[in-house]
Amino acid sequence: MRRFFIAPKRAENDTIVITGSDVRHIRDVLRMKAGDKIIAVDGSSSELTVVLTQINEEEVIGKIEKRDTLVKEPGVRITLAQSVPKADKMELIIKMCTELGVWEIIPVTSERVVVQGDLSRKIERWQRISEEAAKQSGRTIVPAIRPAEGLSTLLARLEEWDKAIMPWEVHKEKTIGKALQGLSPKKIILFIGPEGGYSYDEAEAAKIKGAAPVTLGNRILRVETAAPVAVTLIMNHLGEM
Repeated sequence: MRRFFIAPKRAENDTIVITGSDVRHIRDVLRMKAGDKIIAVDGSSSELTVVLTQINEEEVIGKIEKRDTLVKEPGVRITLAQSVPKADKMELIIKMCTELGVWEIIPVTSERVVVQGDLSRKIERWQRISEEAAKQSGRTIVPAIRPAEGLSTLLARLEEWDKAIMPWEVHKEKTIGKALQGLSPKKIILFIGPEGGYSYDEAEAAKIKGAAPVTLGNRILRVETAAPVAVTLIMNHLGEM
């Protein structure tokens, strides 16, 4: 069955209401009719099996047939702080990391980041990509794409997370497994640099603020590879894969 995300307030009692672009998709693209069934997700751990009852130009209304509570989301909430890469590489990073279970993504401007175009408009597109990836992978939440932040601004509020991890190609000693050894953090922020990597000053500033510098192995990874690899290593170490 097709999967749609709805706001919690849109699922009251035994009825759901779908509005926005999903209405056109249901009506004109999928050509669904009253009596057809969909899966609706309201940001909780529940999946709702819904029988469509009314479809018009403004909204789609359905009756909840069944509620299933599923544990699909990891116990650890990973915030990916991704320095904005060139071209459309961010789109691939968002798709893959959404599938792997990240909680949210913060686009980061750092020393070697060259911002091309209107970043706020890109964030709107990235949020749509996150939603599509969440649908495809059966997530029960859509990872939020937060407003862009400068690296130094983000480092100033590291106390919001239980653990901060920063892969850096210069660092060759500590792995992600060693950085997390004996820990069971509920909130992790993962810093991934741009194509040129972090500067020495940026990496040292992060270390001083409490971020753990780690290695991702003996080979230099492309920016669009580094984030999915790091997320996978974190999830695997914490038993969340």
